[in-house]
Amino acid sequence: MFDRIVVGIDGTDWGFEALRQALVLAPDTADVRAVTALDTAPAFHTGILAAHFVEGLAEEAAEACATAQTIIGGRPRADARVSRGKPIDVLRRERDDLDATLLALGGRRSSRFFVIVLGDTGTELVHDARCSYLLACPSARGTWHPRRIVVGLDGSSYALDALRIADELAQRLGGSVEVVCATGGQDDIARDGAWATRVQSWDEAEPVPALVERSRSADLVIVGSRGLHGVRAIGSVSERVAHRAHCTALLVHMPPNEK
Repeated sequence: MFDRIVVGIDGTDWGFEALRQALVLAPDTADVRAVTALDTAPAFHTGILAAHFVEGLAEEAAEACATAQTIIGGRPRADARVSRGKPIDVLRRERDDLDATLLALGGRRSSRFFVIVLGDTGTELVHDARCSYLLACPSARGTWHPRRIVVGLDGSSYALDALRIADELAQRLGGSVEVVCATGGQDDIARDGAWATRVQSWDEAEPVPALVERSRSADLVIVGSRGLHGVRAIGSVSERVAHRAHCTALLVHMPPNEK
């Protein structure tokens, strides 16, 4: 599922880390597109200083793109580019143009003006539910590699998609998978299905705190996304885990034509 990837580059270390991690997850034949949005519209509110701010934003975008290209190196089928427009519009356009199966972003923002103009782009894109979503977090143990993968499983089709991706990554990248089922204190959770045989940890906590706690010692936490759109997506388990996890989080959303 990682054969067409768009990475949002915002000039921060977190954005560049998203690119590095996307390159780890992507097979050698994948198309990887690192995109920096150049949105000059806010600069025109600065009056006579507008030209100065426009020039500064353009320079920062070019520097971010150059850094992304250095990270990519000579990898085939991967490139970095600057695209004009609001970040949310640019990333949606690039995602749809590439028919991306994964969109990767850094998990944190800095206070620099160049980043402030991005707004909460990641949350809006998650609400689109068009593809899977990687929220990258730097590893405290050095260069990131998904050696320990935690996946939430409840028997649903979208959770089983997440488990399949976890297994594929572990096999290809030499990692291990811990399968967790958080019951939320319910004793009537069916444990006799075929999926239940894969569960290694039955946790009485609610799904979000159970997975967030395990993310403290994991490299990657994977959750399935039901593909809810707009307001219905607010407060979903997958989104809350992604934004609270202490490690990189992957929200797996498999469109019907990708299954």
